[in-house]
Amino acid sequence: MSLLKVEGLNLWYGDKKVLHDVSFEVEEGEILCIVGESGSGKSSILYSILRLLPESSRVEGRIMFAGRNLLDLSEREMRNVRGKEIGMIFQEPSAYLDPLFTVGSQIRETFESHFPNKKGEAYERTLEAMKNAGIPSPEEKYRSYPHQLSGGLKQRVCIAMATVCGPKLLLADEPTTALDVSVQKRILNLFRRIRSEGRSVILVTHDFGVVAEVGDRVVVLKDGRIVERGDVYSVFDSPKDSYTKMLLEAI
Repeated sequence: MSLLKVEGLNLWYGDKKVLHDVSFEVEEGEILCIVGESGSGKSSILYSILRLLPESSRVEGRIMFAGRNLLDLSEREMRNVRGKEIGMIFQEPSAYLDPLFTVGSQIRETFESHFPNKKGEAYERTLEAMKNAGIPSPEEKYRSYPHQLSGGLKQRVCIAMATVCGPKLLLADEPTTALDVSVQKRILNLFRRIRSEGRSVILVTHDFGVVAEVGDRVVVLKDGRIVERGDVYSVFDSPKDSYTKMLLEAI
């Protein structure tokens, strides 16, 4: 059953069109990978889903999630969707962490804002999310400020923040880029567990090795257009588009 269905998505930043008739579906309990070079429009798809676009942008199409067109929702309704139903791991964690508050309090606030009746659980849920994201000594790191953490740890804090509410869909924008191999493996295992629980992940990456490890299906994007799609094994074994072949040969 489809959890998310994107239909005929077109996006302009000012006069520049960056997405061209993009359509795809995400099934419940699936990891869908969106692959392409920098500038291909991968991140723009995620920002369109969450309606986090600049005012100068214009978007057309339908983004159906759990029976609702997200493009028709009010901003207030979207605030209830963001974090609770759809989580987002951003590519630049420093831009999304408040330097004035501890990282633990920021993760906790995300949970409490969506589950005000469960504030008694918030601390333990925060520690659990931090542990699952590969943050060592979560009780200690809970009290740390963003400037006290490395880039990799800040990325893991953003992963904890995106997953603490247990969203049905997780959007992950190059989530393993700043992580060492052992932590990357832990994060990929987290995605597998999310899938085993019947929830879904859209993983944006340029790394076909990551796609091979955890992906169920893959969409290949070039210049804002989908040039190939299919299950991971079929695309790896018999790529049809020359661009996909070039990306695979570059591994």
